[in-house]
Amino acid sequence: MAATDKPTAPDPAPDELRRKARAKIRTIRIWAFVVLALFAGFGLLSNCALSKPKAKQAVVDSCVKNVPFSEKWQADLKAAGLEGKSEQLIESYCVCMWNEPLEKLSEKQIQSFGKISPQEQLELLGGTQAFEARDKQCVAGLAQ
Repeated sequence: MAATDKPTAPDPAPDELRRKARAKIRTIRIWAFVVLALFAGFGLLSNCALSKPKAKQAVVDSCVKNVPFSEKWQADLKAAGLEGKSEQLIESYCVCMWNEPLEKLSEKQIQSFGKISPQEQLELLGGTQAFEARDKQCVAGLAQ
């Protein structure tokens, strides 16, 4: 044997190559699953937390669904000479009633709004007198 001739390492067995390739694929699959799980988790969290516009829209939608059945609403419409026009006016009324008070609240206050008592909610929205004044203003605005 000459000095330049070095013994070469034997070629790895095909089973060894296959085992390494499977290990790499398994690692890639695990990391892909972790990344996808993180994306899904952050996506769900961002949808679960109510942003201010979504919260305002949910309140207005709830108002639109529930207020037409109120006797007070029907009496207010009758007093303003708008009897029978509930369907056309309800959304304008609800936006008028809720837009301003909810705009004053921070996003954190809106997110914790459902966890506080009704009395605390009313105080957060400006109190009974402010709420009644806003109601009269909004009904008067419908008559114009």
